[in-house]
Amino acid sequence: MSGTKLFTTAAGVTYSYAVETGEHGEAVYNLSRVFQEGAFPVGAIVLHPDYNLNPATPGLLNVQFGKGGVNRNERTDVPMIGGQHDPYVVGHQLINPADLDATPETDTDAETGKPAADPKIRFSRTIAAALTETDSPATTASTETFRCVQDLVTALVKEYRADKATPKREALYAEFLNGQRAAAIQPEIDTITAQINALMIRRAELTEKLNGYKAA
Repeated sequence: MSGTKLFTTAAGVTYSYAVETGEHGEAVYNLSRVFQEGAFPVGAIVLHPDYNLNPATPGLLNVQFGKGGVNRNERTDVPMIGGQHDPYVVGHQLINPADLDATPETDTDAETGKPAADPKIRFSRTIAAALTETDSPATTASTETFRCVQDLVTALVKEYRADKATPKREALYAEFLNGQRAAAIQPEIDTITAQINALMIRRAELTEKLNGYKAA
């Protein structure tokens, strides 16, 4: 794990974090929120390239709230970013880091309709939150929680993009996906091979019959 670093979001919230590399090259951010009284642990957010084997849009990132696998209720260190009634942000989001490349001339703020001075990350679906880390129903996050999540994720993606270790991590994740792609293709190859073998046998049968007719 690397040393602790600090960043401050557009909304003026300061976080400290230590980032470690996950099993497949994921960037695992262990976050704390920094106050005058000290730093209070928030939880973990995991960033890695799109998990889809054949993505429709290239360059997307997956934002996972908490450490662990696909099942939300098996995750640990789920981040506490929300308010009193929906403190834990759960699930995952596919986001486009290119959202941050927008300029006031090319981008418009969704809320005000005015040119965006500070581009923000957009989310592919509704942000979900829950009262507890696991084993409680997920609900749509409040507007306040949504804004906190958007503010944090926007700043975190900037850190991710600026990290010199990101290309190496993404290369590791690409190797992981290539293994899955190979596993997905192999059954199709096996099916085609079986079909070819069956056709070769049928061809041999017909050729033998044809030769028999010619010899008669």
